[in-house]
Amino acid sequence: MNVFYRAIIVAMGILALPPGLLAQKLKPETLSAFECYVQSAEKRMDARQVFLLADADATLNGKVVGGHSVETVEGNGANPHKVPNGLVFDWVGTVFIPGTTLDRTVRMLQDYDHRDRYFSETISTSKLHCRKGENQFHYSMRLKEPAVVDVDNDVVWERADAHRWRCRSYSTEVRAVGKDKGYLRRHYSYWRFVEVKDGVYVEGKTITMSDEFGTFMRALGSMMGINPEKSLRHSLESMRESLTKPGMDFPATPTGLTECGEPYRTMGCMAETRH
Repeated sequence: MNVFYRAIIVAMGILALPPGLLAQKLKPETLSAFECYVQSAEKRMDARQVFLLADADATLNGKVVGGHSVETVEGNGANPHKVPNGLVFDWVGTVFIPGTTLDRTVRMLQDYDHRDRYFSETISTSKLHCRKGENQFHYSMRLKEPAVVDVDNDVVWERADAHRWRCRSYSTEVRAVGKDKGYLRRHYSYWRFVEVKDGVYVEGKTITMSDEFGTFMRALGSMMGINPEKSLRHSLESMRESLTKPGMDFPATPTGLTECGEPYRTMGCMAETRH
């Protein structure tokens, strides 16, 4: 048996260990450092001079429009970003969806009961639990990537103007399905949508956190499909596929739902930390 296969067997044995021996509970310093990272990232987003990265990058714009590609870049330098007992992954992805409209795009994305239809590569089930007004939703989903987990999410939408929307989604709870391997502890995402003459630009930013793993375990996880960048890419590709599929219709958000409470707020940074 060669060294590579021995390493695989050892790693699989590690992954089979009881959760208490592998995945650590989030420590206060881990959560605080993650929230500090998020606060810094949100400040950078708010201070950005352009609504979309493609607005200021002709090469990126050419790839997503002329090349019909999904483009991803690291959101804040090389990933992962180390925090105490954890790793943060920050990715930004862009896609252009031809022939659709902003209203149609938002309608699909607010159909939280059927996200598994539109994002079948990354989501297996989803359920809308409550709604407040027109723009706040709380729903749960079972993710296939970057790990098999159940995630509760609070989402707030904001219409910037007639041709632009933005929204943010915070995971309020993440529960492992089966053995807890620590591949996903937090999942925050930020989205921007712009309608132009020929279609809609979509830009998504995901900030996720896992337990701390060495290089080999991260590589193994990536081989097994646990890869935040790939998951973001799949989401954007699925969005484009669903919105351009002939005859695809998207139901209106159901009425008569329980009213959600106040929007989820991040803890904020307890200490000034540069990231």
